[in-house]
Amino acid sequence: MGDFILTLPLFDYIQSSYDEVLVLTKPSYFCLIESKKIELFELDLGISQICKQLKGSDVFTFWQDQDWLNELRNLHVQNIFILPAKPLMPPHIIESIFNALGLKSPDSFLSIPYLGDQWIESLTLWIHPGSGADNKNMPFSFYKKTAEDWLQKNKANHVIFSFGEADQSILDSYECLNFINSERVQVVLPNSIDDYKNLLSSGVAEFWGNDSGPSHLAANLGIPTNICFKSTDSAIWRPSGPRVRINEFSQDAN
Repeated sequence: MGDFILTLPLFDYIQSSYDEVLVLTKPSYFCLIESKKIELFELDLGISQICKQLKGSDVFTFWQDQDWLNELRNLHVQNIFILPAKPLMPPHIIESIFNALGLKSPDSFLSIPYLGDQWIESLTLWIHPGSGADNKNMPFSFYKKTAEDWLQKNKANHVIFSFGEADQSILDSYECLNFINSERVQVVLPNSIDDYKNLLSSGVAEFWGNDSGPSHLAANLGIPTNICFKSTDSAIWRPSGPRVRINEFSQDAN
């Protein structure tokens, strides 16, 4: 989810430059694009869905597989733009994408909430302590202290912890601990991006998390977002958004 959200500035450019835009991606990401000009197709069903529309088109792709490129050429596309998928060095991924197109990246792109500024202040702190990769995660004790500090600031404050499909071991850590004022701590297990969006849009004071999909989602909804970067490079992967705070930690942080 995070990588897809990072490409939203590219979608802005493409839909402003073309009359018709066809996108192959995962169905779970469809809800992140709201444009009458963009038609969405399920990635796993392949390119056969749009073959007839590809002649004379421009194709933007993160895939560099030669068979895939040959298939596109056989369909007589006009131009193929190969975009960087996993740069190892700065600049930011958005800048790298626009550089690959020979274009200047959008002005102030890092301060734009591409999913709309939907921040509603509340007394709730949202924490997503996972990321799908253990080496990106801060120790759960870090988020436990963050939560307890928030609860102690104000007797009306609440905390929501969210856990994704890949966060079972972190959820186990949570369930083994006792929280101060635990009656004001809630656990949610969102099943979709819409579930996350609904939670964030219902009002949270701020968000804490690792370099993860939910962190990018929160940032691009305008939520004050605190992101812990531990093993990935924030200069490349920092999310866009008007209220983002980056917290850098060494890989041996505990």
